[in-house]
Amino acid sequence: MPGPQGEAEERTGCGMSGAETRGLSRGALIRQRAKARFVGRRAQLTLFTENLAKDPFSEEAPADFLFHVRGVGGVGKSTLLRQWQEAARRADAITAVVDENDVHGVQQALVELVRQLEAQGGPCKEFGKAVEQFRREQAAQAEPLPVDGEASVSSRVLTQAALGATSLIPGAGFVTAMANPDAAAQGLDRLRSQSRSRSQRRGGRGDETGLSRAFVAELERLCRRQRWVVLFFDTWEQTAHYLDGWLLRLLDEEFGPVPANVVIVLAGRDELAERDWAPLRAHVVDVPLEVFTEAETRALLTSRGVTEPAVVEAVLQLSMGLPLLVELLSLARPNTVEDLDAGGDFADVAVERFVQWITDPKKREAVRACALPPQLNEDVFHAAAGPEAEGLWE
Repeated sequence: MPGPQGEAEERTGCGMSGAETRGLSRGALIRQRAKARFVGRRAQLTLFTENLAKDPFSEEAPADFLFHVRGVGGVGKSTLLRQWQEAARRADAITAVVDENDVHGVQQALVELVRQLEAQGGPCKEFGKAVEQFRREQAAQAEPLPVDGEASVSSRVLTQAALGATSLIPGAGFVTAMANPDAAAQGLDRLRSQSRSRSQRRGGRGDETGLSRAFVAELERLCRRQRWVVLFFDTWEQTAHYLDGWLLRLLDEEFGPVPANVVIVLAGRDELAERDWAPLRAHVVDVPLEVFTEAETRALLTSRGVTEPAVVEAVLQLSMGLPLLVELLSLARPNTVEDLDAGGDFADVAVERFVQWITDPKKREAVRACALPPQLNEDVFHAAAGPEAEGLWE
């Protein structure tokens, strides 16, 4: 149950201060409260709020610093993160959140995190200098992309030198005569491009070390003035491709000591990789999210003005307690069951949300087909998905 402070904050709506709410009418306050009310997840909200109430530097009862929220698409992970972010700010924390829209590598993630931290904690000058240095180095190393079908200058030089050296080996003359220097140089370009792509997917090991050290230095500066700094990483099933290795190195303090009052929150569909996260497993607060209970679903519908008994029962059946579906169905403001039947667009939105990460068209169609049967085994899979899904059962 929320304490007196939480109750007071709920009365003013989303933790608004008394000054911010002065001048609002009673009706406006009621509407604000109804809009801000967070149905369900009280246990998870209390867990995080109570952790923020602890002394971050206590040796006897230290606060947790690493949370992992996980669950299927549409179960409410991002919504819970927003509530946690508000709770953190009420606990004198500065916060930043990134998701798949912000993260295409370590550099982009750090720049976005610092942009948000600066807005609350003032300029991060050292990080700004590190970014400029990083970009100068990148520009100095960059080579203009070759025209399609041509090789870069550096690859041509390296290839000609290699072929020239090979020609000095006894018996190698025939091989070098057969070699096409331009084709070899273009192949080297492709290898270098693939190597850069792999490096970016691994988080640019080494390239962003200076940025990461500057980032940790800024965290230390901010943490001296703030009670907490909380970093949120949403859609971890996507952003982990770029940040998983980097975050493990950060927590291993490869970039410098991480202040004790930094809290990191991950949210994604999958469990953390056991092999990589085993050393930190004991420190991870695992927060699995399940679908809403019937009581939570009813409470959400009531808060949205959906109270007709037949409609409520229909939503319970259709949504199966999945918060995203409950929310989408309630947005239709249905007064009758027939109104729900007319809300097919909301179901389409939900489906697209669930399959948006499946880029392979065959896999996507297989998933859609397998969503129809109430039970699924390999025989049903083959019957539902057809021969086009051969080999996709796993």
